[in-house]
Amino acid sequence: MDMITQVMNIFNGTYQDDRGYIHHRVQGKTYDIRMHPMTLEWACSCPAYKFGRGKQCKHIKEIQEKAWHCQK
Repeated sequence: MDMITQVMNIFNGTYQDDRGYIHHRVQGKTYDIRMHPMTLEWACSCPAYKFGRGKQCKHIKEIQEKAWHCQK
């Protein structure tokens, strides 16, 4: 497990960088899923996102679904 994943596990699975992006991790994966709260722009470091020309991948959808269920 890399250091960023360890820190994210301690701090509720997310962290915010100095540019304002909120970074997420899907359990068991090391992909960097990030969202900018001002622009609502999502990105993922997985191959499906990179080669899908910006289409949302299953990792982004999983994080969005978790957030949606937490709001209810």
